[in-house]
Amino acid sequence: YAHDEIKQILMVRCEEEDVEMAEDAMELLARIGTETSLRYAIHMIITASLAAEKRKSAEVEIEDIKRVYKLFVDVKRSTQYLMEYNKEFMFNELNDTDEYGVDNNEDKKPVAEGGVSSEGKEESMETSP
Repeated sequence: YAHDEIKQILMVRCEEEDVEMAEDAMELLARIGTETSLRYAIHMIITASLAAEKRKSAEVEIEDIKRVYKLFVDVKRSTQYLMEYNKEFMFNELNDTDEYGVDNNEDKKPVAEGGVSSEGKEESMETSP
């Protein structure tokens, strides 16, 4: 969608959700929707409304949009964060072998060759008569 189309969709969503939004806040939200995703921007409507309500304001303003933008990350920023800090996550503490000496990098045999299915059951492609 183009910026103007996203803005129009967000305006309709604000009406549906009964959210009053300042024009400059709507412009910022439309820009965020263009740069991230429409889905993310739509979710921000309610969260920004809750932030405005906490400030005891009837209208969502830029500061509310900025606040929820910092609190709730979109897919792109989440992925970027994961890539940047992946060394600090627990799953990165595993070595090539686990505590039982099992090689975590060893390729599993395909199910067709008597390997293990995704459910952990041994399976074979052979059929019984």
